[in-house]
Amino acid sequence: MDPDAPRRLIARVLSAAPRRAVSDAMTERIAADLPDLRADEAIFGSLAASVEANVENVTHAVVLDVPVARIEVPLAALEYPRRVAQRGMAATSLVRAYYLGQQTMIGLIGEALDADTEAGQELREAAMRWLVGWSFDYNDVVTRRVLDEYEAERAAWVDARSGARTVRVFEVLEGEVPSVAAASASIRYPLRATHIGMVLWYAEGVDEVERIERFLRELAAATGATAPPLSVAIDRLTVWAWLPVDDGDAALAAARAFVVADQEAPRAVIGPPADGLEGFRATNRSAREVRRVADATEARLLVATDPGVGLAALVAQDVGAARAWADGVLGELTGESAADARLRSTLEVFLRTGGSFKATAEKQLMHANSVKYRVRRAVLRRGRAIGDDRLDVEVALAVRRIFGPHAPGNPARKAPTQVTKLTVQPAP
Repeated sequence: MDPDAPRRLIARVLSAAPRRAVSDAMTERIAADLPDLRADEAIFGSLAASVEANVENVTHAVVLDVPVARIEVPLAALEYPRRVAQRGMAATSLVRAYYLGQQTMIGLIGEALDADTEAGQELREAAMRWLVGWSFDYNDVVTRRVLDEYEAERAAWVDARSGARTVRVFEVLEGEVPSVAAASASIRYPLRATHIGMVLWYAEGVDEVERIERFLRELAAATGATAPPLSVAIDRLTVWAWLPVDDGDAALAAARAFVVADQEAPRAVIGPPADGLEGFRATNRSAREVRRVADATEARLLVATDPGVGLAALVAQDVGAARAWADGVLGELTGESAADARLRSTLEVFLRTGGSFKATAEKQLMHANSVKYRVRRAVLRRGRAIGDDRLDVEVALAVRRIFGPHAPGNPARKAPTQVTKLTVQPAP
């Protein structure tokens, strides 16, 4: 047997494989075993990018017969350990992810070889032995480089997070505060003020904290903040922030308008205005909860006080279940047509205004008779009257409006609808 025949057979399988489908299958396998990765949108997206980059890397290395010692680790595979380090996650998850991915890929290739009708049994067995040995060598090289990146990033991030002000902010959020005045002095922020808490982030980038802080200073000026804003970097793309203001409602409206007008603004979740020490904690907690909704819907801006957003934060932990329930409540009214969307919008406002045709007409800039027609039509589309389940209908309409027909927004969160199969293409 030609000594290079096993590698060439594996190269043929990898060249013919649908690489995106393979990387999706590997990502799902890893996330199934390490569910905490799926809970964090940034981490999960970084994992998916890392897996996809490694699949490309492995394919090219095998096809071109690149010695393992000379293989370069792809940039996306190095960004993932940085994110893991910034979140304070254990390094063991990095190594386990690589071996789970290896297990998945070996299984897929093994199935393809079993189905091959051209290669003989001896060649197929030799190809599997070659693959197992090569993939362990690859994992050894790559995981050592990945762990080095993790350790370097973790050390840098711990140093950055160990600043006295940041530590004290977390103490104020999580612990006892014997003196509000002393705590205000230590973090250089007025804790007795009215606060607007925010989560600001960019979906991608290298290190966007400084950019976010520049934006935050401009936002503070636009909202008439009574003191400089307070910000805490959560990772290199995300900041928790607070604005001290006099008039919470006016500042909230100004903040909304400022974010909407700036196309380069970070994605933002804005908490409700709240007073004093407990308000400082509460507006931050609310913004962090609503962040889950932003991740699920890909919304650029969400305000916690907007209708339905607080409810959405509660159901965002399982959007699929919430959508299935809402669709069951609304029946045929869940249609994707523009007409059904109009009917849902009018019915939602009608229920929110206590069943007032006049108030609904004013809010939707319609004639009251048009509102009556739409409400009647919406009930017919639903297929049953709105009686004892009126509250269910109102909640279901809010879920449907906020999360839309394709939530969650990240397709990588969905498990594959069919098992990925690889096939061996005949040699030319």
